[in-house]
Amino acid sequence: QRKVRAHSNFTEYVPLAFLLIVALELMNAASVLIWLLASCLTVARIAHAWGLIKTYGPSPGRALGFFITWFVYLIGSGACVFYSVKDLI
Repeated sequence: QRKVRAHSNFTEYVPLAFLLIVALELMNAASVLIWLLASCLTVARIAHAWGLIKTYGPSPGRALGFFITWFVYLIGSGACVFYSVKDLI
């Protein structure tokens, strides 16, 4: 059951983060930013899945995965806004 939860959590959070990264790539964002977000997302989802599968209840892996995933969301969405209005200024 925990493996199914890890998989469903992955399918809930990763597509949006992946779309943010793809949008930044299409906006010709800095490659360092794209690599940073993709690497953080990978580490976050591995940590979250490990924490969810190996322990029952709250765990450091789950918390780390959650917070890093939201870091990717916040930085990625902010960067999308920045790169979308950059040429207008």
